[in-house]
Amino acid sequence: MAQTKQYTNTDVYYARRATLFDVLPIGRHDIVMLGNSLTDGAEWNELLNNPHVKNRGIVGDIVQGFYERLEPILKGQPKKLFIMGGINDVSHGVSGDSIARAMEKLIVLVKQRCPKTKIYLQSMLPFNNDVRMWKNLRDREHVVVEGNAALAQVARRQGVTWIDLYKLFDDGTGHLKREYTNDGLHLMGPAYLVWRDAIKPYVK
Repeated sequence: MAQTKQYTNTDVYYARRATLFDVLPIGRHDIVMLGNSLTDGAEWNELLNNPHVKNRGIVGDIVQGFYERLEPILKGQPKKLFIMGGINDVSHGVSGDSIARAMEKLIVLVKQRCPKTKIYLQSMLPFNNDVRMWKNLRDREHVVVEGNAALAQVARRQGVTWIDLYKLFDDGTGHLKREYTNDGLHLMGPAYLVWRDAIKPYVK
């Protein structure tokens, strides 16, 4: 029996999810959704009506966590990789520029190991502390904006597709639209339809 990999994040849910992903195969026809709780919360293959879409989101993950659990994805040489991350890094006090640097390191590795994989970098979404206070995100709205600007530059620099989801979820004041969330951060069903429609043209 293969030894279970140990991850920096010691949360029990994280370990269950990450070690499951370690043993589930990725193939050359697959489309991988890599992310945190926002990605984790969706049934992507149903939303996109495509059995090749594989959800690799984990609640609480940070960009470094993506890097730690990237190997099974790299081995599989997937057709496409959609990445969304950074909001948990923001809650840990990380700057927008630091998030972008970590993401660029990740993308460079994917390009090196999976030269045929098409990469799609998605923006961070806004949050809304008027719905529920996330104390670690208090007064951090500007970091999401700054981080997205830096991530867009990473996408341009690395020649990967940039998908600006932020503008679709912003209520016009830099907050997540109230009708899309019940806790100010995570998404309700209709919000996932908005996300799905934004990426659907790239999922073929």
